[in-house]
Amino acid sequence: MGYLWQTAADREALLKQIVKHDSITLSEGEKTFPYLVKALLQQLDYFKQHEEQVILAPTGDGRHSVMGYYKAPASKQTIVLISHYDTVGIDDFSDYQELAFDMDAVTEAFKKDASYLDESAVEDLENDAYFFGRGSMDMKPGLMLHLSLIEKAIAESWDINLVLLTVPDEEVNSLGMRTAMTRLNELRQAEGLEIMLHLNSEPTFQQSSTDHAHYVYSGSIGKIMPSVLCYGRETHVGTPMSGVSSNFMLSYINQAMEFNAQFKEHFEDEATPLPVSLMNKDLKDYYDVQTPFRSAALFNVFLFKQTAADVFNTFNNIVRDAVTRCAADYNNIMAAEGVDYTIDIPVLTYEELVKEAVSQFGQARVDEEIDNVLKTYPELYLQNIHVVDHLLTLCKSITPAVVTFFAPPYYPAVNSSFEPLIESLVATANATSVREFGRESKRLHYFNGISDLSYAKYDADSTSDAIYEHNTPSFNKTYHIPFDDIKANNAPVLNCGPIGKDAHKVTERLNKKNAFEELPVLLETLIKEHFLVTVK
Repeated sequence: MGYLWQTAADREALLKQIVKHDSITLSEGEKTFPYLVKALLQQLDYFKQHEEQVILAPTGDGRHSVMGYYKAPASKQTIVLISHYDTVGIDDFSDYQELAFDMDAVTEAFKKDASYLDESAVEDLENDAYFFGRGSMDMKPGLMLHLSLIEKAIAESWDINLVLLTVPDEEVNSLGMRTAMTRLNELRQAEGLEIMLHLNSEPTFQQSSTDHAHYVYSGSIGKIMPSVLCYGRETHVGTPMSGVSSNFMLSYINQAMEFNAQFKEHFEDEATPLPVSLMNKDLKDYYDVQTPFRSAALFNVFLFKQTAADVFNTFNNIVRDAVTRCAADYNNIMAAEGVDYTIDIPVLTYEELVKEAVSQFGQARVDEEIDNVLKTYPELYLQNIHVVDHLLTLCKSITPAVVTFFAPPYYPAVNSSFEPLIESLVATANATSVREFGRESKRLHYFNGISDLSYAKYDADSTSDAIYEHNTPSFNKTYHIPFDDIKANNAPVLNCGPIGKDAHKVTERLNKKNAFEELPVLLETLIKEHFLVTVK
């Protein structure tokens, strides 16, 4: 049998096939997609003969990650080829939703009607250099490249183990990658594998609309959500000074947190975006004239070197200062209104709230209350908000109060910059691109699109892990990060994928030449030069 995916035309056909299979996160198509990948792998004689080396790893909710394990003739050294197969939704495609997963059809439709496209996208369309479509960039090309690569390794009997790992849920909570790390550790132990590299092939994220460069990334940005729940005191709008509005309380915290440069980090000439609020609302489900007395906010903080412990410490200091100002201003208003009463608003961490609840009601009652809340709300972020709300309602005697906590998901920052192997790979990537394609492959230290590489390398510490665990209400209940498995699978990380533009937009698109002709050569060269010759 000849090659299946070793020409540009074959790779293009493969990508169109896997893009056409709708796999929007949390859809039925996401559940069935692993069986397509399994069938593709089993088109190769190697996996027909070694069916047990195509592994479906369950996430526990009907979805699966897929591992295709190519076993080297002798070596125990291993490269894990990481991709995700889920995509964001297609509401933005409006009248063209039925074409969104057909790269040929949607590209042709945009040629006839470019009203959905900006100037840069129109230029790329007219040059016929890009394919459009949901998943055409983010990130089914990575899976296509890895399928092509593992076929080549099998045909040439490369003496390096390859584990193709493609996962669901990257676009939401990364349940696929988090559960896959446990299964990968089991495979590593069973086979005695030595993981040398986690190689992701997320597409490049262009730095501007006119940027046509290719990038490789020696790390991946982190993301964490410090959160707050403000619990005031209810009252009728006709007697506002008899209560404390939680919206009033939260407004001080929101103003102090959004765009706060205390969280900004720099690494050489790269910087993290400033924090913003991802949710900021009271918890009333209906309209009436009772003042809001419970409000919550989730804040997005990006990370380079900061740990969860670092962020939580800074966050708590900011919240305490904001609440102090809030209480002082409210007491001044009370005095101006002739109300002979002052308030104090304590700030507690979730860990401290749990201790308070246990002291009042006992551990068994608190555990029961938490479990009931977790069963009531399917969404992770709501679970965590409502656990805090429920416990604070139990401990109403300490209100008005503010509780700080974390809400999932958490993506630890990872970085392999300046590790000798990674520096050599980065240099080879650039030299190969210049020599073979007449373009540079520039290095960035952090992939800025957030990626599953966060769970492939361990750069934190046990103290920081504990801070996160103890202050995330759903942790080790409905949300889990397998820190021990991540430590066991720990290896340098590199992201090297094709040139793409406009992830999560209707103008999402992929550079044809780079994806189908250049990247296969680049990835093959990286492995052959550094793992089949020099690394022993």
